[in-house]
Amino acid sequence: MTRTVWAVVTTFEPDGTLAEAIASVRGQVDALVLVDDRSTRAASIGVLARIEEAGVKVIRMGTNSGIAAALNRGISAALDAGADVVLTFDQDSRIADGYVSALLAAEAAARAEGLRVGPVVPERFAAVSQVRGRTRGGTLLAHHVIQSGMLLGRDTVRAVGGMLEPLFIDLVDTEYELRCVDLGFTIVAAPGASLGHNLGRRYRRRGALPFPVLTLSTPFRYYYRARNRVIIDRRYRRRHGARILRDWALDTVHFALAWSLARPRRAMCRLLREGTRAGRRGQGGRIPDELRELAATITWAATPIG
Repeated sequence: MTRTVWAVVTTFEPDGTLAEAIASVRGQVDALVLVDDRSTRAASIGVLARIEEAGVKVIRMGTNSGIAAALNRGISAALDAGADVVLTFDQDSRIADGYVSALLAAEAAARAEGLRVGPVVPERFAAVSQVRGRTRGGTLLAHHVIQSGMLLGRDTVRAVGGMLEPLFIDLVDTEYELRCVDLGFTIVAAPGASLGHNLGRRYRRRGALPFPVLTLSTPFRYYYRARNRVIIDRRYRRRHGARILRDWALDTVHFALAWSLARPRRAMCRLLREGTRAGRRGQGGRIPDELRELAATITWAATPIG
């Protein structure tokens, strides 16, 4: 039976490279919907207008509500329009020919093996394997998945629901993965499929070892990362204790390195502290304006690469 496949692309202040990203996806799906999370720059508004003139359905969010809300809006629109399968992409995601068919084939093979298939992701994302093992039948099992490039079937969305909107951004995919696992879905990786992606900007530390090269996010993202790590910890530590501990350990090291390179350090310290406190209070949503303005004052004492 032929299934209808839609792509959902989320954007925020896109630049002229968006058309290239859209083109790489559009020819591999039946339809595409773009959800813009309230871009306000004139150049970005112009980019979106040209995309819409090219025949792409564009949904404009009324307020800047975060990637989780934008994804939910796009997924709902696709399913309401008759999609059987939805693939989610960030605005800078570009896929090779055959990418979508590879994920569909992996989903079909896993179902034939009798698995209750949840999200299907590429075997490699940003050159990092998402595979944690394989079944006796050869299905690749995934973990630590990234939402960009992810396939979701209608039955998965119906059972699991949407992305957790209070997270706003960062770890939205982690929370969704854990929720899927708790509901008995298997996270599948598509053999040979790969999605290139920029997880941040790479910097070279000045004479520092053992981490001479680091990938750092925009400073305000560290508020969300700290806050959402606490929220996820509280929701899932009883059922996924080992995973939560490992993720905390990795993030703690990264936070320490980011703090050491932030100028002024006290600003980064406050971002991390306030994010942690918000997580303990269960406070989601957009970063407070005062903290976003504080984050804008932070620079990195490191040399950008590329």
